[in-house]
Amino acid sequence: MESEDLELYDIGGAMEEEKRPGELLAVGRSDEIAGDYLTVKHTGPDNGERFFQAENPAPRNRIAYNFEALIKHAGEKGEITIGFSKEHGREKGVEHYGYTSNTGVIYGQDDQDVVFGQTFTTNDIVGCGIDGVSHDIFFSKNGERVGSIRRQLSHPLYPTIALHNPNEEVSVNFGQMGFSFDFEKFEASLRDKKDMEIEKISLSRSISQGLVKTYLHHYGYEDSFRAFTLAASKVPPTDVAQEAGFDEYELHLRKHLRELIMTAEIDAASAELENRFPQLIEVGSEVYFVLVCQNIIELVRKGARAEANTYAKEKNLEDLRDSYQLKKLFDGCKALLECETVDAADLLGETHKARVADFINEAVLATNPQYNPTSLEQVLRQVGATCALYRC
Repeated sequence: MESEDLELYDIGGAMEEEKRPGELLAVGRSDEIAGDYLTVKHTGPDNGERFFQAENPAPRNRIAYNFEALIKHAGEKGEITIGFSKEHGREKGVEHYGYTSNTGVIYGQDDQDVVFGQTFTTNDIVGCGIDGVSHDIFFSKNGERVGSIRRQLSHPLYPTIALHNPNEEVSVNFGQMGFSFDFEKFEASLRDKKDMEIEKISLSRSISQGLVKTYLHHYGYEDSFRAFTLAASKVPPTDVAQEAGFDEYELHLRKHLRELIMTAEIDAASAELENRFPQLIEVGSEVYFVLVCQNIIELVRKGARAEANTYAKEKNLEDLRDSYQLKKLFDGCKALLECETVDAADLLGETHKARVADFINEAVLATNPQYNPTSLEQVLRQVGATCALYRC
């Protein structure tokens, strides 16, 4: 198994959250940004575009995103544009969407799509957001939506401010304070819309039962698998796997290993693997590393930190670190050994045990020469890949 497949070892916490916009950067001149990096002003005296973007793009793992801009001064001609653009781009052919103050025009890619909204000026609050369900870029003025336009491309988009004339001044709110637009209500409405779409999806009984059986079989829940399959198919238990087309490869062992890990009998689990699949438990293997770490975790859980430190030294935990890309697991164990339980508290929970059991289950499955990811696995991986591609 490859280290990059070990999703459970973003251990030490949840997956890293996307960086969000938090300040403005100038594309070109930088002397017109205030010290808070949220306020920009066209200092003139020349006319000409001043272009500012957030340092990070709008997050793509959210159902919606919004930022707002207070027009502190509309300047001499009031030609301010609020919107999104591709990084360092406003030239022709670069993805951009904007709402302009003096005309009320809302435009899209290459200025081909135009919607007319309200004009805005000094003291108005202009919002710009992304609807992740309809794929629209929407705009608001003083809390009310004024228009939207369909997004055409899929590049990351940066909150963007464009000033064109002297004394134009804008201050941006990236969420550090409440929005004029009721964004929480808007997000809730989008979630309701998605939920309704999901509820309309209908699966036949055979498909839904097949998914349940596949899940139970794949993760080694032998008793539940047999009971569910018997109830669903009304065939004798001895014929269940063959009738359903399931390869029972080491099903009983996988069930037993899961039970041992969940009851903190790590040495017994290691012995079972040593007896049946010694290649998995060799020093230097990922399974060996994971079980060593889990033994340390269980010792700390019991309050035997001194014993855990002795065990870590016996197993040369420090020497194992460079052999693995499972850095968060290593760091978490080190934190536990050094009494920094706050930094590694999740390692002591039942959820972590279940992740380790899943990992060992996958390692055993991978020894089957006939092993292919189950249909459920394929569906989940496809959904994950599709969502990642969609967000990009």
